Amino acid sequence: MRSPIRVSVVTVVRNDTQGLQRTMDSVAGQDYSPIEYIIVDGASTDGTRDVLRRREAEIDLWISEPDGGIYEAMNKGIRLATGQYICFINAGDRFDSADTVSRMFLPPPVAELLWGDCIIEGRNGEEYDCARDVLKTLHRQMTVCHQSLFVKRSALLARPFDVSFRIAADYDFLCERLLAGASWEYRPLPVSRINDRGASVTRFRTSIREKRRISLARFPKKRVSVTAYYALLSIYMNLKRALHELSP
Repeated sequence: MRSPIRVSVVTVVRNDTQGLQRTMDSVAGQDYSPIEYIIVDGASTDGTRDVLRRREAEIDLWISEPDGGIYEAMNKGIRLATGQYICFINAGDRFDSADTVSRMFLPPPVAELLWGDCIIEGRNGEEYDCARDVLKTLHRQMTVCHQSLFVKRSALLARPFDVSFRIAADYDFLCERLLAGASWEYRPLPVSRINDRGASVTRFRTSIREKRRISLARFPKKRVSVTAYYALLSIYMNLKRALHELSP
């Protein structure tokens, strides 16, 4: 028996034909219905629009136009979506398996925020990122991969992503909603597969600055802990990057 809940999957892309096609394959392979699939392209110049035209039958709606960054594009997706819940699976990301959405929505959730775990794929293997204890360390970091998060569309319309952030607006959104008392549900299963080369890694200095700013604003009573954590994180990320550049 299938759930009547309509789920909108939104993919944001710019100049990533290979990543987009992997993501499209993953969404098309889901055994859940009804899924609405929306793609927001930031005026790609690499053939992405050719892929969208060629595979148009697999998409409910797509647009291709300039935007001011990933969160402006994601906000466009929110306004275009018609599902009760929205999940952002951006170019290169994938659902873990063909029954991922079915397992998340059967039985039907009622919470504003619904999430599961994530698998991070790196050059040296996979890392399982469990999101069971989200609230425990929320003051320091994004504790849920946004690719593994389903949010009621009504909540996103009322409180869209803050486009003043370039990388961490999803963290700011999660903090705001959980601190405001939004209902949530965790389901212990892997939802998404992402790689370890996302913007928060490749632009880690910007990521750290933005997340530190959010942490200090949202959790002022934990200032000492937050400041120490981000100082250590900055050192760690600099070392990690240096070792990566030295490796063959």
